[in-house]
This record gives sequence, structure tokens and C-alpha cells, in this order.
Amino acid sequence: MEKYEQMKAIHPDWSDEQIWTAVSLDMEADKVIENRGADVNPNDPDIIEEIIKGAMEWLDSVLPIIFEKVKEFFQNLLSTIGDWVRRGIEYIFEYINIFFQS
Repeated sequence: MEKYEQMKAIHPDWSDEQIWTAVSLDMEADKVIENRGADVNPNDPDIIEEIIKGAMEWLDSVLPIIFEKVKEFFQNLLSTIGDWVRRGIEYIFEYINIFFQS
């Protein structure tokens, strides 16, 4: 998959779980923007929640073994949306690194 290869090139030290997590979020963000229009506010908590839940559903249906390994990551994101949404969606990609190091 092209997005996987792109993400791996950007983050060569990431595990498959980290890369697929980022890919699922990236693909879902593209889908939400395509469905809602380019003027979507990427810092709107409702939009971010929609992206996260969509990424979870995609991973669970397409890569369930990976999803089981990263489910806690997504649950943490959803439970702390208010804390990090102020920092913007870029924080999710930073958090991927932080979460998987623990």
C-alpha cells in the first residue's frame, strides 16, 4: 500500500503497528475532508473524534490483529480529546511515537 510505504519512509524506525495506526488516521482524515469539504476545521473535536473512530473501524475490519495491539492507543486518544485537541491534529502523530515507547 502506497500510504504505508510513504509513512515508513518518513518514520523508518516505527513498528508496523505505529505505521498502520498513522496510515489509518491519515486515510480517515482524507475521507472526512472529502465528505465534508475542504473547509473543515481540523481542530474541531467532533471532526477529530470522527476521524479517530473511523480509523479504528477501518483497522478493526481490515487489520484486526494490528487493531488489537493498538486499541488502547485509540481509547486513550478518545478519552483525552479535550486535553490535546488544543494542540492540533499533529499531536496525534507525536503521540504515536510517545505511546509506543512505553
